Amino acid sequence: MPRTDRFLDIRRDPRSDELLARGGDSEAHSILQRAGFVAVVRIHETYHRAPTGLGPV
Repeated sequence: MPRTDRFLDIRRDPRSDELLARGGDSEAHSILQRAGFVAVVRIHETYHRAPTGLGPV
């Protein structure tokens, strides 16, 4: 059985002040995207960020 990352870490980046979500499985990624988070795909990592203009959380 393949290992999935069941833990989703959502926190504000102290450098950019962006709300970022890292980890999670495909279901978590789907929920984040439906909630308006934007997928960021880089060579060595994939994560989601809250859309710009979102009010304080």
